[in-house]
Amino acid sequence: MFAGQSLVDDYTLQIFSSDVAYYAFLVPALLPAFICFYFVIWLGHEKMANVDAIPGFLATSFPGLPVEVKDYIAAILKENASEMVSVDEIFSAVGDHLIANVENLGDDVARRVCEQFMKMLHGDNVPVSAKQVATTRKLEQTVDMAAQKDDFRDRESIWKLQTRDTPTIVDKDKLKKAEAKTMDKAVAREGVPVVKRKRQEILATASQAANRREQSGAGQNSLNVALESVDISIGTKQLLSSANVTMGYGRKYGLVGRNGIGKTTLLKMISCGQLRIPPNILMLSVEQEVEGDDTRVLDSVLSSDVKRMEMLEKEKILQERLNKSGLSDAEKNKHNTELAKLYADMEASGMDKAPARAASILYGLGFDPDEQKKPTKEFSGGWRMRVALARALFVKPDLLLLDEPTNMLDMRAVYWLEGYLQQWEGTILTVSHDRKFLNEICTDIVHLHTRRLDQYKGNYDLYEKTMKEKLTQQQREYEAQQQLRGHTQEFIDKFRYNAKRAAMVQSRIKMLERLPVLQSVEIESEVHFHFPECEELSNPVLILDDVGFRYNAESPFIFRKLNLGTHAQSRICIVGENGAGKTTLLKLLLGDLDPSTGIRHTNRRLRIGYFTQHHVDQLDMDQTALEVLTTNHPGRTQEEYRASLGRFGIIGDTALQPVYTLSGGQKSRLAFANIAMAKPNYLIMDEPTNHLDVETVEALGKALNKFNGGVVLVSHDEQLISLVCRELWVVKDRMVSNLEGGLEEYRKQVYKQLQLAA
Repeated sequence: MFAGQSLVDDYTLQIFSSDVAYYAFLVPALLPAFICFYFVIWLGHEKMANVDAIPGFLATSFPGLPVEVKDYIAAILKENASEMVSVDEIFSAVGDHLIANVENLGDDVARRVCEQFMKMLHGDNVPVSAKQVATTRKLEQTVDMAAQKDDFRDRESIWKLQTRDTPTIVDKDKLKKAEAKTMDKAVAREGVPVVKRKRQEILATASQAANRREQSGAGQNSLNVALESVDISIGTKQLLSSANVTMGYGRKYGLVGRNGIGKTTLLKMISCGQLRIPPNILMLSVEQEVEGDDTRVLDSVLSSDVKRMEMLEKEKILQERLNKSGLSDAEKNKHNTELAKLYADMEASGMDKAPARAASILYGLGFDPDEQKKPTKEFSGGWRMRVALARALFVKPDLLLLDEPTNMLDMRAVYWLEGYLQQWEGTILTVSHDRKFLNEICTDIVHLHTRRLDQYKGNYDLYEKTMKEKLTQQQREYEAQQQLRGHTQEFIDKFRYNAKRAAMVQSRIKMLERLPVLQSVEIESEVHFHFPECEELSNPVLILDDVGFRYNAESPFIFRKLNLGTHAQSRICIVGENGAGKTTLLKLLLGDLDPSTGIRHTNRRLRIGYFTQHHVDQLDMDQTALEVLTTNHPGRTQEEYRASLGRFGIIGDTALQPVYTLSGGQKSRLAFANIAMAKPNYLIMDEPTNHLDVETVEALGKALNKFNGGVVLVSHDEQLISLVCRELWVVKDRMVSNLEGGLEEYRKQVYKQLQLAA
C-alpha cells in the first residue's frame, strides 16, 4: 500500500491496530499527507485578512457586548481558525453567544456576522478542510461497518478530531464569565427576575454565670456592673471563653484589642440584653444613626429624655382638664395641686435648662444654631450619628456604651467630646482606636485577647507599659516553673524505685501536684503594612494654580484662589472642621472635580491611589477578599493576590471569607490591598484610620513613611498625623493655608476656639 494511492477515499473511518510495528509502517506512509496538511494550513494563514482584528470588530459593531463574551469569542476563533472552514461551523461555535448577549440580534444577522469572521480568518482563500485531510487515509482492507461498530466505539484514535465538545485552549475563567452573562441575558429576555444568592446569616450568641451578689439580694441598688464567666461565639468562632470583667460606677473603660477580635460584638451582646446587667442601671448604646425625618435636630435630642416627655404630656393633660367648663371647686383644687407638684418636679429636674443644655451639646458636636433648627432628613448618615451621640449624652445614662465615637467627628469635635466625657458622672465603656482619646478620658483599659478580658488601671499609655511588664514577668515565671518541673521530674524518674529515697520522691510528687498550672505567654504578632515600590516622579507632581471652585453658577464659591503644590515625596495632612471642604479639596486634587477658575497641573505619569471614607460601599459584600482582587485586577496569579493581601494582614482563611463577615478594620485592610495592586505612585486618603486598631494605625503610618511616592491624607487621628505629617494644610474660610508649627500649633488654636465658645 502506498500513501499516494487515493489519499482522499470514500471512507472517513480509521481503525488502528495497537501493534507497534503497524505504527512504524504507517507513519512513513503518511508523511506526504502530513506535508500536504501543514501546507494547506500555512497557506490559509498566509491568506488571512487579519485574525487580530476580531476584538476591534466586535467592540465597534456591538459596543454593549460584555468584555468577557467578546474575549471568549475572539479566543475561540483565534485558537480554532484552522478548523473553522465554513460559516456553519463558526455559527455553531459562537452564534449562540452573540444572539444571547446582543439585543434584537436574529439568526440571519448573526450568520452575516459569522461571514465577516470567515473573511477575517481566511480571507478569500478558504483552505481545504483540515479535518478531511488529516483524518482520511487508505485502509488495508474493506471494513464491515456493522461488524466493527461496537469495537470502534471503544477505541480512541491518535488522530482524534477537535469538535465543539472537545476542550479548547481558552481561559476557563473567561469561559465561565461568558456563560454566566449568556444565562443572565436569557433570563432577562424571559422576564424572570434574577434571584441573588442569599447571604448566610451568622448570629452571635452569649452566655454568662449568674451574679452571686444579685442572687443573694446584696447590692440591689449598686450601680457597679460585674460580668462573670462570659462566653461569646459567632458562628463556629469563639470570641470569649470564661471571661470576667467588673466595671465600677463612675469609671471610664476603654475596650481595646486587634481588629476582628470581637470588641463590637461584646458591646452588642451587652446592649441587646444577652449579657445581663442589674435592672436598676439605665444603659444606653450609641450604635445606629437616628432616622431622617421632619423632626428638628434640637427636638430630636430633647425627645430622647423619656421622663421629660412624660412630664410635658402630663402637664398638657392637666391644663386641658382645668380649661374644661363646669368643673367644681374641689376638682379645680385637685388639678391645681397636681399641677403645682408637677411644676416642682420639673424645676427639681432642671427641665427649664434642658433646651439650652441640648443646644450646647449639639454645638460642641458641630451643629451651629441654624443647623439645629433643620429637620434631621437634611443631614447625611455621619451627621445623624452625631445626633444619636448627642441624644445619649443628653439623657445621662448610668452606663454609656460607645463604639468608635470619634469616627464621624473632626478634631474640634473630638477635643470637645474629650472635655465633656472627662466630667461624666456615670460609667463609660468605649471601643476606640484613637490613642489620644483613650489617654484623655480612660481611667481603666480592658484588653480583649486570646478569648479573655484583662483589666489594667490607667489610660492607654500606662496600660501599654504595664502590659509589657506583666507579659515579661509572666513569661519569666513560666520559664522558671518549667525549669523547676523539669529538674523535679528528673529526680523523681531517677529515684522512683530507690527505697531509701522513697519519701523524698513522694514529697516532690506532691509538690508538683500543688504547683499552679502556668501557660506560656501568647504575644500578639506585630502588625506590618507594605505598599509596593513605585515609579518615582520628577517634580512638580500636582499643582492647583489660582483655583476657585463652586458647584454651579448660583452657589457660592467653596474655594477662591488656591495656589497649592505637591512634590514626589510629599507627606501632607489636611485638617479642618467638617463642612469646611476637605473632601472637596481632595476631589480637586484627584481631578474628579474641574476647577471653576484656575488650572490643575499634573505630571503626565501620575497614577493616584484613592482611599475614600466610604470604601466599604465600593466592595462587593458577597465576594471573598481574594475574589475582590481577582475581579478588580484580572490576569494576575493567585500568588500575587495572596501576597498583596498578606502585605496588609489578610492571611489564611480570612482571605476566603465573604467581605460582609469581615470587621470594619479588616475591610479597610482589603481596601488598602486593592489600591496597592494598581501600583500607584501617589496616595490620596480620606480618613483612612476609621475602624483601624491602635497598632494598625501605627503600622499604616510606618508604611506610608516608607512608601517612595507622595502622600496626601485627611485625618483627625493625631497618632497618624504625628507619624506621617511634614506639611499641615488647614482648610478654613474658603482658603487652604500651610500652618507653620504643624499639629501642635493647630491644637492650640482649636482649644482656644473651644474656650471662647464656652
